[in-house]
Amino acid sequence: MKANLSLIVLFFILFFNPCQSESPNEWIKIANAELERALKTERIIQRPKNVVFFLGDGMGIATSTGARIYKGQINGRNGEEGSLTFEKFPHVGLSKTYNDDAQVPDSAGSATAFFSGQKAALGVIGLNSNARYGNCSSAQGNHITSILEWAQKAGKATGIVTTTRITHATPAGTYAHTPDRDWETYVNGSDDADRAGCKDIARQLVEDLPGRDIRVIFGGGELHFLPTNETDSWSKNLTGLRQDGRNLIKEWRIRKMAAGHGNRSRTISTGAQLNALNASQTDFVLGLFAPSHLSFDLLRANHTPKQPTIHEMTKKAIEILQKNEDGFFLMIEGGRIDHGHHDNHAKLAFHDTVAFDAAVEVALEMLPDNDTLFVVTSDHSHTIRIGGWPGRGESILKGQGVNMGSDGLPFLTLSYANGPSAANNANGSRRNLTGLATDVDVFQQDALVPLKYETHGGEDVAIYAKGPFAHLFHTLHEQHYIPVAIDYAACYRSTAAQHCNKTTAISAAPPAPMNWPSIIRVLVFCLVFILL
Repeated sequence: MKANLSLIVLFFILFFNPCQSESPNEWIKIANAELERALKTERIIQRPKNVVFFLGDGMGIATSTGARIYKGQINGRNGEEGSLTFEKFPHVGLSKTYNDDAQVPDSAGSATAFFSGQKAALGVIGLNSNARYGNCSSAQGNHITSILEWAQKAGKATGIVTTTRITHATPAGTYAHTPDRDWETYVNGSDDADRAGCKDIARQLVEDLPGRDIRVIFGGGELHFLPTNETDSWSKNLTGLRQDGRNLIKEWRIRKMAAGHGNRSRTISTGAQLNALNASQTDFVLGLFAPSHLSFDLLRANHTPKQPTIHEMTKKAIEILQKNEDGFFLMIEGGRIDHGHHDNHAKLAFHDTVAFDAAVEVALEMLPDNDTLFVVTSDHSHTIRIGGWPGRGESILKGQGVNMGSDGLPFLTLSYANGPSAANNANGSRRNLTGLATDVDVFQQDALVPLKYETHGGEDVAIYAKGPFAHLFHTLHEQHYIPVAIDYAACYRSTAAQHCNKTTAISAAPPAPMNWPSIIRVLVFCLVFILL
């Protein structure tokens, strides 16, 4: 009996010991498991049918690290040991994010780089480096095409999904050409002379190629499509911003009817309408779910009617686009990660990153990874940092009482180099965080330099890839390399490469070594079972 009890104790120590975290042997096992995964990693050499491009706006390395810990902690774990879905992708590289004329980039110049394959100036969309910010005449003759347009010409269905205005910098980078990212709608005013000859971004989406042929358009920004004498679809209190008297939503519907798509095109404005949308009966859809940007994911419950989540928009977009036998190109942006950081609201930024990660997860569930190239990256970083001496499992949003400055005041694990929260300091001294609820939804982490909005960061960001030719992302890359690599893999503009003949050829990975720690554990388990 005593022998049996000893064996039972040994069994639980080996397999179910809840009283400790990772043992020395567990750390060895974790490392060996990672090695095994690395040795089994395949290079898939074939033309992908689909490309899904995920862009976490402002999602630098510190943001993905913080969101990873946050995701684990809201699910009852320490957090550090977990991973975001896209962090498990087998191929990872880095992207240099500077613009043609700026060391620290903005989202417009960056979008031009990772969609069109050329660096551009700060604030410029879809134009090469000859164009100058805010100067319409400099745009003439300097338009460059995007990977979304390349995909359309190759017979692919296309879609864009974002949590920002659909005319905002990143989504606009797929279809628009403008020397000023803020020319989203038509306005009269003192700047009109500078804009003469340059269409606003909303008109380009509705009237021009490739915008008018995009099959799925999900995001916010309804007011940029409405005239000043019409109101929004929800509160009926906000008036449109267009000063040319045009309703571009109605014009979009008229154009689809004229092209013979009237019975298979839809305009929607709520999450309920999105969920009810029959993908099998829809070929074109314009979904504008907010007057401006969609809500932060953590605050969506405050809005009536409820706005859709990014993963709900992603799921519906794929359902519609995958009907195309030749495949599709889909861009999905988690755009409000960036906005959370600009206001020094780390929790909002992290929660939107976790929501963005859920969209990646649903795409992976719906699409075969041997036939779809998934790329996840960011346009730029932010000035947020993770520092101090927090213990394992310490709340990523707290840290006071653990981290103490030489001034005798506590500081948080998260902080910003600049931003509006610096105004909370007084007389050259840091604010005293003692007793403050630092994990509430809209708490502002401390910043050093006072600014109206926190700035972007200039360091490299990560590129995560999975699927055919994902191995092309493997080192430190220029940001404008990204669409060039995707284009090569997908054979949009050229079919010269051998894999473009649609012949499947997957190179096998070398055999993995024996996992002796796991084998020994199984043998011990069997021995215990026999003795019992």
